[in-house]
Amino acid sequence: MFTPVHCIALRTVKVSDDRSLLSVWTREIGRATFSMPSGSGREAKRRKALTSPLAIFEGVVDIKPGKEILSVKDFKVMSGTLAYESSPVKGLISMFLAEVLDLLLRRQEADEILSDYLFNSLQIFSDLEDPIGIANFHLVFLYGLCRLGGVEPDLSSYSERAIFDMREGRYRATQPLHDSYLAGNTAFGPKLLSRMNYRNMHKVLLSRSDRVAMLNKIIEYIGIHFVPLTSLKSLDVLKTI
Repeated sequence: MFTPVHCIALRTVKVSDDRSLLSVWTREIGRATFSMPSGSGREAKRRKALTSPLAIFEGVVDIKPGKEILSVKDFKVMSGTLAYESSPVKGLISMFLAEVLDLLLRRQEADEILSDYLFNSLQIFSDLEDPIGIANFHLVFLYGLCRLGGVEPDLSSYSERAIFDMREGRYRATQPLHDSYLAGNTAFGPKLLSRMNYRNMHKVLLSRSDRVAMLNKIIEYIGIHFVPLTSLKSLDVLKTI
């Protein structure tokens, strides 16, 4: 059965000289893997651009019961999403977030709320021009994923001297009996992130070291509550921005 799908490209793996496998998130069927022709011609270059990390495109897939690798045709890029290619910083962030989503969305079925968040967020990212907003985007995006996943930090017991227990996802007055916690100045991180959104993130001035520290803790938090993010190849490069 041929079905139109709206896709977010996550990861491409070349399996032969003329064939690649593209992992995607789709609005209609959730996680999917497409079999893609490779090559070096004009059509191959166009296809590569459409399927770069976090590119958003439309296509038609042939869905058959029990078939895990799907055939896809009639590619068409969706408006604005190739803007990642015009900015080196956006390119690095898109590579990083594509890696994160590839790990988090391994066994997901179609999810309307999650799809709305992903597609809307990436359209906002594509349209962003303010450099501070661009640099903070991935922090806000990842916090939003925690919210959608039901592990948004509980901020009700926050105080200036409170310790944030990352395993329990809440503030407490005493140090827990494990090492997954935030104390001192770093404990304010979850509180700050809760105040940031796509409308105001361009107003939040963070030093590179503060942004890196916050990113490290978000990755650790996601690893505790979802899946470990220890194999992110783009993380070290992202920390340079």
